[in-house]
Amino acid sequence: MSFMKLDLNLDPAIFTEHGVDIHGSIAKKRFEERNKQMERKYNQQAIRNRQKLVWDKSLWGSGEIEFTFADWKPDDRQNKAKARSLGNKAFKLAKEMVNGHLNVAMSGLAGVGKTSLALAMANALKDSGKTVLFVSVIALSELLSEQYDYQDRKERLQSLRKTMCSCDVLILDDLGADGGSVDKVMTNGYTGARKDMQTLMFEVANCRYEGTKDERKKARENHKKLVKPVHQTIITTNNLTKELKKIYGERTISRLVTQDPNHRLAFNDMEDMRVKEGI
Repeated sequence: MSFMKLDLNLDPAIFTEHGVDIHGSIAKKRFEERNKQMERKYNQQAIRNRQKLVWDKSLWGSGEIEFTFADWKPDDRQNKAKARSLGNKAFKLAKEMVNGHLNVAMSGLAGVGKTSLALAMANALKDSGKTVLFVSVIALSELLSEQYDYQDRKERLQSLRKTMCSCDVLILDDLGADGGSVDKVMTNGYTGARKDMQTLMFEVANCRYEGTKDERKKARENHKKLVKPVHQTIITTNNLTKELKKIYGERTISRLVTQDPNHRLAFNDMEDMRVKEGI
């Protein structure tokens, strides 16, 4: 992550006009340290501003949800050992994502805590300086429909699409929920999610895995190879991978949904906790 470098150096005249010799070793050291502190402060604020710009574009299904690892209470679960294991694995994956290139998949029935741990990971990643965006797939499908009738929805979708492609970490919540029931998805003749949704999801998946058009161009010009996935994605889903492939297409899912068991969290044997957690 890079930022525009501003001239934050203090004018030496401020010191010399008060009789301070900035060329002395002690004064010079303090002078340089002060400039470094100002630059660090500026860069930290720039990171926070960029994070807020991205996070504020998040698309929620029913209002913003806040959740941290401190809110994950394994002892409140029926299967305490499994809950503790899931929390620990999510925490470790968040740390790995700080400097890594990986996708994370959380699967299981509705209400078992997938969204909660995804948001806990998001908070940890934001603390590390990453830009994170949360997108409810159901809300995204609704926005796609509304764009044809309302100009402001179309403009929001355009902005959201760009951010979904380029943010450091994207959370796609409830992936596959717009595709219909499992029985419907697995019937012969099923053609998948609506076509505009399939197109959007492939564009996002491809940019996140291969890099955006500008990133790929810059890499070619500099004779560098991008490490894939270029941008990391966390998905939560109630569907099996084979069902997601029927909903969005194999090319999309192969770019979004990891098959590495080390990067997958299966919420098997976990009870519905939505009432307790307010999800």
